[in-house]
Amino acid sequence: MTRLVVHAGTHATDWEAARQQLVTWRAALADAGVRLSPGDDADSWAATARDLASGEPPQELVKEAQAAVHDGATALVLGSEQLEDQLRDEAALRHLAEFAAGLGMALTVTIALRDQLGYLNELYCDRVTHLQMARDFQTFVSAPQPAERFDYATALDLVTRAADIEVAAVPYAEMSDGSQARDLLGSAGLWRADLDGLPPGPTREYLPGPVLIAAMRLLFKRIWRLGMFKTLSRGRLLHAARILRDHAHEHNWDTVPFWGWTETAREAAVLRYRADNDAVAGTLWGKPWPAAWESGTYVDVDLAASDPALVVDLLVTVDNLVKDLQKAKGAVTTGAAAD
Repeated sequence: MTRLVVHAGTHATDWEAARQQLVTWRAALADAGVRLSPGDDADSWAATARDLASGEPPQELVKEAQAAVHDGATALVLGSEQLEDQLRDEAALRHLAEFAAGLGMALTVTIALRDQLGYLNELYCDRVTHLQMARDFQTFVSAPQPAERFDYATALDLVTRAADIEVAAVPYAEMSDGSQARDLLGSAGLWRADLDGLPPGPTREYLPGPVLIAAMRLLFKRIWRLGMFKTLSRGRLLHAARILRDHAHEHNWDTVPFWGWTETAREAAVLRYRADNDAVAGTLWGKPWPAAWESGTYVDVDLAASDPALVVDLLVTVDNLVKDLQKAKGAVTTGAAAD
């Protein structure tokens, strides 16, 4: 029986690197009986997965699934990390199951699970560098939203109890850099020895450093106070963020990646999440959660006590970006307080 294999996150587990690997291997995987979601770009994969979970599978997917079943393919693989939140939605799970059953396919949902320390740290960096917020890290992790996303026992309850869905999960800590797609396919039993010669995929991107994070938060606050989030396009704002990120890299602002957890906060978070993680690991893998939780070097960036040349460079760069944005739209001061 052909299987529909749907990858559903979680976020911050290298899905885009894995997806790029899969697309690069499309021809070789097809020869091995593994078909892929139509389209090669990230947006088309995300839209296909989203529409399927919404009960409106696109015609391109329907045709691809019908062809896979007709040809006796082993599996059709699709997915998006954005489906992570759909695992808590009964209707979305029903739509996935009904689509598979309607075509005579079995359904497997693959998930990469990362401990919440690394997950929240990377998610914080992503939101700050995309100018979505300027909260300090401790405020962010004290009440992460949506909270149920990070409590895996709650997040995975529906999908692990669904009788018509097989769940294949892989610990992020055991995924090899450059081989994420192989690890995900392997978790679903789709990797074969004759695929071992396929070239490795892209490696993980390094996280931004603490100085860049401080600069991004400052840029966000300046833009907020000038009311420019209301007057400038998202693309224009992200362009400014990219300029700041490139400048920080070119001028070596940082020597270590951002790690927001102090040792005290880290211990508290492990205590908070360990029991639920162990319960989920017992359900999925028949053993406790991996003992080694992620760690890093905590750096508290105090601009007032930093190298004066670095501070001047940071402030001037942010100021110039704000001036360029003002010229782009002529934003006016609103007096609003930043997040």
